Amino acid sequence: MEKQKLVVIGNGRAGARFVEETLARGGADRFDITMFGDEPCGNYNRIPLFNVLAGSHDPDDILINPLPWYERNGVKLHAGVRAGWIDRISKAVYAAAGISESYDKLVIATGSTPYIPPPGDLKDEDGELKERVFTFPTLEDCRKLTDCAGTARKVAVIGGGLLVLEAARGLLARGLEVHVVHISPYLMDTQLDRESGRMLKSIMEDPGVNIHLERWTVNVLGDHG
Repeated sequence: MEKQKLVVIGNGRAGARFVEETLARGGADRFDITMFGDEPCGNYNRIPLFNVLAGSHDPDDILINPLPWYERNGVKLHAGVRAGWIDRISKAVYAAAGISESYDKLVIATGSTPYIPPPGDLKDEDGELKERVFTFPTLEDCRKLTDCAGTARKVAVIGGGLLVLEAARGLLARGLEVHVVHISPYLMDTQLDRESGRMLKSIMEDPGVNIHLERWTVNVLGDHG
């Protein structure tokens, strides 16, 4: 039986796990598998990213599937290549530098995009984040934050979800004065009830994180404003 072409857009945990499960079920006999990954590395565990940010782990410590894994398993990975557009008529995925991959089956597992709150002064005229303004979902974000942390004294972390709070812990471990700003009346309000959120606030404040609730912004820029 001739193999079908399976293209997966996204090399995060969802896309990578899908490919792992496909291979475990004999998918290599049925499909030629190609992946597009926006980041130049293999798949990694995002949960302990705060350990990388804190300096207690190296990036290699959180890798799940390093780049050689893909080659060993017959998976073609376009690492560091963002899929540009999909032609559903011709069944092909296109990217920059003339890259194109045809498919019989297509899986889109691109994950989420960090939400940027309304204050207009976070972006420049081109719509890009200004200097010393960062998001936190990737290893590259960790690198940028740690580079900046060496010259900063204070940091405002916007949001009250799990990854945000872990980022705050990582930055606190770097010796920064950390302020968490959250628009809701308690932390992790989509996962916890009000009383649990209040308990979490105390846990975060105990080592020195400053929590500001029902706020969009707080001015902690100091000398770096």
